[in-house]
Amino acid sequence: MSLKKVTKIIAVFSFLLLISTSAAMAADKPVLTVGTSTLDEKEVLNLMATTTGGNQMMVGLMLAQSTLPERMELVNQMAHALLFAEAARTKGLDSRPDVAFQIKWQTMQILMQAYFEQYASKWDMSENAVKNYYNTHEKEFYEAPAAHTRHILTQTEGEALNAALEVYKTKDFAKVASEYSRDPNSANNGGDLGWVEKGMMVPTVDVSIDGASIGSLVGPVKSDYGWHIIEVTERRPGKQLSFDESGDRAAQGLQRQYLDNELKELEAKFSVNIDEKALENLGGIPAPAVVQQ
Repeated sequence: MSLKKVTKIIAVFSFLLLISTSAAMAADKPVLTVGTSTLDEKEVLNLMATTTGGNQMMVGLMLAQSTLPERMELVNQMAHALLFAEAARTKGLDSRPDVAFQIKWQTMQILMQAYFEQYASKWDMSENAVKNYYNTHEKEFYEAPAAHTRHILTQTEGEALNAALEVYKTKDFAKVASEYSRDPNSANNGGDLGWVEKGMMVPTVDVSIDGASIGSLVGPVKSDYGWHIIEVTERRPGKQLSFDESGDRAAQGLQRQYLDNELKELEAKFSVNIDEKALENLGGIPAPAVVQQ
């Protein structure tokens, strides 16, 4: 590495240190004022960071290479945004229902993310803690028997029969699925549904998968969604996953446990009221009756 390159790297790091120090000292001093809106030094730097994906080193590099006129141009672009925002507030657009909702919802999302970040920093996610979760929740890591399944969903029984005949003729289930199937989630993937465990599908399809021979077509099978042609390509037995085989699932389970515990504490602290009557006719559309299985 050349002396010139080393000097440049040191300069960037020094500049970053200068940024953090000066921002802390002058956090309340506006760098930009537009009407009633202001941006202090730290806020300007934060806005710059959003253009670099939050990379503070890139911000330092940008500043180290930007002249005063270039910095003025950058802040002037921020001024344009504030001008439009000030104009919107002056015209009362922040009180318009659709705009007020967006402001409210985005504020909630930002606060929720900030809370998660602060709360999650206190979680014990060490390997010992994750292993302890696995050992005390072994049932969560049982891999149920499943069938690797693909299907073709059509609107009518006749279309399903035509699709089945086409599969017999071409021996290409995936191509026929892409041409015939009305299932937007699987049609472009050759009708592949992945590993299907018992109880995951609607009853008629579930029974058909359970009784299917590997490599044989089953159907047409009627469901509330239409008519299905089904093929099971392989089966796997049930298995208790080891800690290593569970991958990230144990860590994710521990995270859910922390979140559930936090939710219980928050629900005890703040009241939560849901108006079921309002939900019965939400948007003027009555809720359909619950179908008893």
